[in-house]
Amino acid sequence: MKLPTFSVIWVVLYISFGLGLLIIPVQFMATYGVSLDSNGTLMARVLGAALTAYALTFYFNRNIPVSDKGWYHLLLASFIYNVLDIPIVLMATLNGVMNSMGWIPVGLHVFLAATFGYFVFKKPK
Repeated sequence: MKLPTFSVIWVVLYISFGLGLLIIPVQFMATYGVSLDSNGTLMARVLGAALTAYALTFYFNRNIPVSDKGWYHLLLASFIYNVLDIPIVLMATLNGVMNSMGWIPVGLHVFLAATFGYFVFKKPK
C-alpha cells in the first residue's frame, strides 16, 4: 500500500461527501432517508465545509514524503475521527434514522479507519 495512492482515494471520498453536504445538503441527505430542517441544513453545510477542507489537506500532502512527521499526526487524527464516527453512523442506520443507504457511510468509515490505521500502526522498514 502506498500513501500517495491512498491520499488520492481519500481525496475522492472526502470531496464527494464534502461538496454534496456543502452545496446540496437537503438532496444529499435525502439519499440516506434523512430530512433536514434549516438547522440541520446549516450543520450539514458546516460538516461539508470541514470534509472539503479535509480532502484538500490530503490533496496538498499527497507528494510529501511518508517520513514527514506531519503525516503521522494527520493520519492519527483521521483514524480517530473515523473510529469515533463508526458507531454514530452505525446506530443511525440500525435505528432507522437513515435508510439502507446508511450502510454506505458505515462501510466507508470502516474502510477509512482501516486504511488510516494501517499507515499509523505499521512498523517502519
